[in-house]
Amino acid sequence: MFFLNLTAGEFFTLLGALGGLITLLYLLDRSKRRKAVSTLRFWTAGVAVEQQQSRRRMREPWSLILQLLSLVLMLLAIGQLQWGSRARRGRDHVLLLDTSAWSAERKSQGTLLDAEKRVAGEYLATLQPNDRALVARAGGLTAPATPFTSDHVRLLRAIAESTPGYSSFNAEQALAYARQAQASSGGEPGEIVYIGPKLISDQDGNPPNLPNLRILSVASTRENCGIVSLSVKHPGEDTNTWQAFMTIRNYGGESRTLRVKTEFAGTQFAPRTVAVKAGETQAIEYNFVTNAAGQLTAKLLSPDQLPSDDSATLYLPRDNTLRVIAYTSRAEFLKPLLSLNPRLSAHLAEPEEYVAKPAADVMIIDRFSPPAPPQIPSIWIQPPPGRAPIPVKATIGQPFVSTWNPQGQLTAGLRARELPVAEAEVFETFQGDTAVASAPEGPIIVVRPAHDGVPQTAAIGFDPFAGELRFRVTTPLLLANLLRWLHPDAFQEWEIAARQVGAAALPLERDEDADTIRIADEQGRAVPFAVRNHTLQLFVSQPSVIRVQSEHRTHVLSLTLPDVAAYNWKTPPETAEGIPASRFGRSAFDLWRSLAVSALFTLLLEWMLFGPRKRRARGTTATAANSQRPVPQREKELVSR
Repeated sequence: MFFLNLTAGEFFTLLGALGGLITLLYLLDRSKRRKAVSTLRFWTAGVAVEQQQSRRRMREPWSLILQLLSLVLMLLAIGQLQWGSRARRGRDHVLLLDTSAWSAERKSQGTLLDAEKRVAGEYLATLQPNDRALVARAGGLTAPATPFTSDHVRLLRAIAESTPGYSSFNAEQALAYARQAQASSGGEPGEIVYIGPKLISDQDGNPPNLPNLRILSVASTRENCGIVSLSVKHPGEDTNTWQAFMTIRNYGGESRTLRVKTEFAGTQFAPRTVAVKAGETQAIEYNFVTNAAGQLTAKLLSPDQLPSDDSATLYLPRDNTLRVIAYTSRAEFLKPLLSLNPRLSAHLAEPEEYVAKPAADVMIIDRFSPPAPPQIPSIWIQPPPGRAPIPVKATIGQPFVSTWNPQGQLTAGLRARELPVAEAEVFETFQGDTAVASAPEGPIIVVRPAHDGVPQTAAIGFDPFAGELRFRVTTPLLLANLLRWLHPDAFQEWEIAARQVGAAALPLERDEDADTIRIADEQGRAVPFAVRNHTLQLFVSQPSVIRVQSEHRTHVLSLTLPDVAAYNWKTPPETAEGIPASRFGRSAFDLWRSLAVSALFTLLLEWMLFGPRKRRARGTTATAANSQRPVPQREKELVSR
């Protein structure tokens, strides 16, 4: 026998201290006490006072014995007395149930995960009654399904409720979690049991070699071909042209010939036949033209045992062409600039045709003041000083730019200092305004965000089409930057990709600043990420659509394809395998429940036999007996008290 919670020294110390205290309290409770009582009898018959010598013996010794016995039983229960040897005490085991993408593989009787559940149940049947187990679902991340418990009903329920995941099995992280769980359980470490097909995604991974690791392998056919990725982007400036790339992998040991079916918005492309060698990948490219939004779907028509990676779907957004209307009397200057960019749909009109809210996204007002303020975002070119949207405080001759705003994309590519124009207007700025370019006298290009129902406004204080300035690169760059600031969605570069669940890496372009990147899922919740070596890294354990947005680009990552592991997990030859027949012999029995019940029963028995009511009843009986005792007949006399 041995204790789990106490040592022998601690047990006897507590027993001596508490036993002495109980004995002391018992003696104080049973000692004689002098009590003062009231009486109305002032005169009593004179009788001889009989003096009784108190007996030198313990009153009610069985009450003390029962109390001390209950104390001993309670301390034995607190110390968790075990019947048996320490070598046969219960142990804490961790069951790693592989719920990776491979667990969805179809077999003759259900899925691969169903076979794992049967093996897990057989292993639990070999555990001793006081062994505890923890069930953890192991995929890309390892998550516990139960705490350490000896309740097999709870363990089997957690195993039965497990479902296949989408990520690959991370052996290194799963074993590290199991080892940490055993170290913090407070019990004797048992086995770490892996149940699954022994397939990992990282060939160069280095899982730790644990002496208490046991492998319960569930065979997988591995004859599977699946889509690894599907990505779509614009190959050039034409926003109506799309280029799609699809990658297919053969995970099996034999070459396969596959038929691929692809369609967009209900329109089917010509099916293709692709030959993929064993263990290799094959890329397919599609080019198509559309200006409508729709769903792009790719399917493998050759069925296999793992259907979850046989199809991929992407949603392509509608073309965001920017509609621009320019009110100008110099159409020959503005038309060449606005027709260069295929993202723009430009319409030129005379100033007399001005409408405050035309069917456009942005308007350009060239050197005149309209009768009513515009109701859409606008660019003003050298507005009349008296009716400018931003007050003009001065007009200067022969201007030059002393400062370009160093922040943001409003001044991207703009570094010119000299402006070959005769004059320029200097604007008066207020809170919220941004000076894009400034002369020594003040701002000469200003943008103002929307406020109080007034749309965004940009004002250029000089004529960018005057003289030699219209032939310089400053003019088209300035106009493009202002249009991008007024309507940034039209200039976003889209890259849409369907990839595997798990870790995702996205190389950033040179002009993409990590501080300006925003990442959210389909519910709008922020997704944690890291940027290393100008590569964005993130991880998801469940299918999700991630939107990565920077100032000029939008990446949509549809992480919905299963991350199917492609490599065998090579364990050391000495690693235990299979379900053990007998491992620890007969286990030690835990007696604390029986001891605790016995202690409570002993206390209840003592209270019933020697409780306060019983003592009062015995005292009343003794008093009655004394009153019935015959009193010697003596001559009566009055005695004063």
